[in-house]
Amino acid sequence: MIKRKALSLLLSAAVLHSVGAFTTASAAETSSHTVTVYDFDGNIMTTISVNDGAVLDLNGVDTTKLEKHLDVYTQIGFDSWSTYPEKITSDTAVYALYKKMTISLDDKPKKTEYYSKDGNIDLNGLKVTITAEKQLPEKDKQGKFKIAKEVIGIESKCTAIPATLSEAFVNGNTANVKVYPIDSEKEILSYDINFFPEIGDADMNGSVNASDASQILMFYSFASTGKTPVYKDGQQQRADVNKDGMVDSNDATIVMVYYAAASTGNDTNWDKMLAGKQKL
Repeated sequence: MIKRKALSLLLSAAVLHSVGAFTTASAAETSSHTVTVYDFDGNIMTTISVNDGAVLDLNGVDTTKLEKHLDVYTQIGFDSWSTYPEKITSDTAVYALYKKMTISLDDKPKKTEYYSKDGNIDLNGLKVTITAEKQLPEKDKQGKFKIAKEVIGIESKCTAIPATLSEAFVNGNTANVKVYPIDSEKEILSYDINFFPEIGDADMNGSVNASDASQILMFYSFASTGKTPVYKDGQQQRADVNKDGMVDSNDATIVMVYYAAASTGNDTNWDKMLAGKQKL
């Protein structure tokens, strides 16, 4: 009887030992951790259960919904993930890091008044930039992800519509020009330009010749002696050929150069001459 009891106790102990070992093994096999994935604003995108010591796979996380326009000229999208352990051994937080592109208008074209319908809209002076901001995995002292920034000038890639002066002034002497950045359907700038064909015709007789130079010198003489020249409507604008705000001998000289070129059959383009691109 004693031997049978001892055998029974031994068998019970063996069973308990094996059950305990199985329970411990099962617990080890099923141990897992929660990985919480956050968007740019710290909102939870999803949670992933990862077995202890396993490699985290984020390929199934949909990042396309992070792509959006913050405004007409600013777009933000997914760039990379924040750093996380190679093998997950505890609950872990992972953050989506963004790339943000902002188009901005920094300066407008200088030329808004034209004296010829030849050539293209002059965008000289236009400054349009793209500011690219990219979150980095490293954090600053405040615990925020650092940002790398790059500013790129894209004015050379911008398009003016209408593109030519003949198109712009086909229906009159005033036109509106829209400037579009590359691959954009929304203009970054809209501004007015004017055609002024009467430049240099200071005596307002419909042609530019030596008498206009004489008229300009007369206005200049009045101003030099302290008198105030009396201009007809639009006459001062015609006489101030170089657009420096004064009617003086320099304007008279330009008119004579223009008249000499016209008299010898040379090309007389006010826009080119005043831009210093053509000597007449």
